[in-house]
Amino acid sequence: MLGWVFHIPVIQHIPMLAVLKFNSGLCFFLFSSALLLFQYKPSPYNTLSFFLLSLFGTAIGLITLLQFIFHFNTGIDQLFVGYRSTPTYLNPFPGRMAFNSAVNFSLLGLGMLGLTANKHVLNIISQYIFHLVSIISVIVLIGLLYGASLFYTLFYVTSMPALTAVFFLILSVEASLLNPSLGITRLFTGKRIGNQMARRLFSLIILMIIVFGSLKVQTERSQIFSSVNIGLSILSICFLLVSLALVWNTAIWLNKIDKLRYEAETEVKLMNTELEKRVEERSAEFKKSEEKYHSLIEQASDAIYILDDNNNFTDVNASMCKMTGYNREELLSLNILAILDPEEQNIDPIPKSIAGLKQVIRERRFIKKDGHAFTVEINVKIFSDDRVMVIARDITARKKIEAELRDAELRFRTIADKSMVGVYIVQKGKFTYVNPRFAEIFGYQPEELMNTVPVETIVDEEYRAIATENVNRRMLGEVESVNYEARGKKRDGTGNWVEFYGSRAIIGGEPTIIGSMIDITKRKKAEEELRSSELKYKLLFESNPMPMWMIAKDDLSIIDANQAAIKHYGYTKDELLQMSVRSMRPKEDEEIQLEGYLKEMDLDSAHRIVRHLKKDGSVMYIQLISHDIIYDGRPVRLSLTNNITERLKAEESLQKSEANLQTILKTTDTAYALFDQDLKVLTFNYKAAEFVKAQLNQVAAKGNMLTDYFPEDKFPRLNKFAHEALLGHNVNYEIDYPQPDGSVMWYYVRLFPITNDNKEILGMLMGLYDITERKNAEQDLKSAYKRIQNHMDSIKDMAWKQSHLIRSPLANLKGLTSILKTDNSDITVLEHIQTELDRMDAIIIQMAEDASNHDDE
Repeated sequence: MLGWVFHIPVIQHIPMLAVLKFNSGLCFFLFSSALLLFQYKPSPYNTLSFFLLSLFGTAIGLITLLQFIFHFNTGIDQLFVGYRSTPTYLNPFPGRMAFNSAVNFSLLGLGMLGLTANKHVLNIISQYIFHLVSIISVIVLIGLLYGASLFYTLFYVTSMPALTAVFFLILSVEASLLNPSLGITRLFTGKRIGNQMARRLFSLIILMIIVFGSLKVQTERSQIFSSVNIGLSILSICFLLVSLALVWNTAIWLNKIDKLRYEAETEVKLMNTELEKRVEERSAEFKKSEEKYHSLIEQASDAIYILDDNNNFTDVNASMCKMTGYNREELLSLNILAILDPEEQNIDPIPKSIAGLKQVIRERRFIKKDGHAFTVEINVKIFSDDRVMVIARDITARKKIEAELRDAELRFRTIADKSMVGVYIVQKGKFTYVNPRFAEIFGYQPEELMNTVPVETIVDEEYRAIATENVNRRMLGEVESVNYEARGKKRDGTGNWVEFYGSRAIIGGEPTIIGSMIDITKRKKAEEELRSSELKYKLLFESNPMPMWMIAKDDLSIIDANQAAIKHYGYTKDELLQMSVRSMRPKEDEEIQLEGYLKEMDLDSAHRIVRHLKKDGSVMYIQLISHDIIYDGRPVRLSLTNNITERLKAEESLQKSEANLQTILKTTDTAYALFDQDLKVLTFNYKAAEFVKAQLNQVAAKGNMLTDYFPEDKFPRLNKFAHEALLGHNVNYEIDYPQPDGSVMWYYVRLFPITNDNKEILGMLMGLYDITERKNAEQDLKSAYKRIQNHMDSIKDMAWKQSHLIRSPLANLKGLTSILKTDNSDITVLEHIQTELDRMDAIIIQMAEDASNHDDE
């Protein structure tokens, strides 16, 4: 940029830099400054500066790109500096950057502007824009390396210089590292083995391309080889040999990592074995301590008694009876006031209610049965059921030796105060001395523990009995020293683990415990995590209702099986542990089984369906879920088997039933549709779809409402019948649909309620059957009957008319016959004529009567 501004030829003509235009240098300066700002702590000033620098660089790139595309000149190429070179046909604008440079600046700027939005989607888009810039830069460099102009000009006359392409590659890679977890950058920035191998191989591959590409170009230019094929062959051989070296180097590197992993696994197994042994030892000690706890109250040397909420005795131990001179029955019938000193009770009465009381350790004066008064130290513990447990100890003798203990205390304190181990002295159930380290472990100051609280204060409730027993045993001289672990209780209520070392001594005539203590919280936490992990695994394996197996992958022997597997397959556990898993599969599946155990189970292959055999030889279809683990140094497959034989049969039966139902619905000539209680369409057959299309001008679809199909004039009636069906009634009715051609389509509608086994109505089934042909036949029959009736009426009219027309000449004939009777010339003939005329007259009269009767009908 300085070379162009001040016209310094020496700078302008540096090799490879002379073709870098001022605007290109300015854009590189803007984008690199923006990237530099992005590294600092976010602030409003930095964010605004980053945005403005990116926006300015993007604007220069986009304006230059638009000038190339639409062939116009905005003057931005000479805006900052003027160029003295003369424009030519190939270079009409001397100050304009290359076309592919403008493309890269535009993409780079858009990607950086996308980062300012601080949205994940835009960050992903920006990341791939940076990758695109990197790809374009690499294409240009490869084109320059191999002399392929197509790659570094992108079909334009102007080309990108090599140094510009290098700058673009550096900037785009740096920009992609702003979000290293996105895009292709994620492949090279991760810490896993695959990411390390990607970085290792990709760098060497790039080096191979550059070295071999340069050698190929140089050999072609120097014409070392007479044939191009010979040069390509030698290049291929070199590439193959170097690739082999890369593979060899990578294999050694991966083997080294695998060796380290194996050594780490071996060390973990050794640690696990040692921890298992220690857990067993601790469990044995805990069991022994628990047995001692159960006999503590009865065998304790201290007097122990329990009071109810009215301060009446509910339980006492032998030491309490011995201390007071009463027997057990007498004490259980008394109140605590009966053994307290009345004078002390007047001055310091016991509380009437135990509500709100906490654990108390104090001294009281008791009165024996014989009236003798003595001083005791009591330790009061409030139970959750409002009972009070009191541990009482006669401290008369202890008072005598307290002075002697104070004499030795000063000498002891000087040594103990500087110790890094917790040191303590216990007398009469209290700490008479603790060094600073002891108090620090429990979160106290030394003076807060000494002669203020009982020993049990720094011991968790669960371990107080053990601690008390250990204290009492040493106090009574049963043992000289003990070493035990217990859960501590810190001042803030949190717990820790401590290990006590203590020995018995006599100071001032008083039994005393002098000991040390170390904090073992970290060690116990590791032991507890191991024990918890093992217990969870055992509980999951043994109590799982599904059969579970542990199979050795090397010899396919059954290492373990849970109770569900024993019950489901019919074997005893001893039988299973002597078997190979091969006997659980049919002979014809053995090869598939062996192939399965040669593979490593992953998420895609862990679920399979296979055939298994029970002890009685019956075949089951099993859904197998497997996972490979390392157990006792052996590769083991942990499997869960689920018998799905009945489910497969049920699914097959259901598929057949569904197929049959679909066949019936597709071949029937009745339209069926199923609705839920809200009259929403659940399903329908093709006849129903045809009906909706033809008569309602709608397209049937699942999820539509019944109101979406039927017109307003017909829906009220249908809605009424539908609600009757949803109340449990079967409804039948007929309905007509006029057609555009004037005809009418008739349908017979049936509505049925759909119920489950509990007689609950779930919906409604509608069936429509086309009865148009039957209705038309009925109408045609009525029309034919009417036409016949009309025809019969016309016949009756005609018969009546004919009878009257015939009777008229007949009457005349009969009159003439009467006249002829006066002539007796042929009486016989006249009689015959008269007879026939009478007969004809009777017939005509009968016809008239019949016609009259039809009229009445």
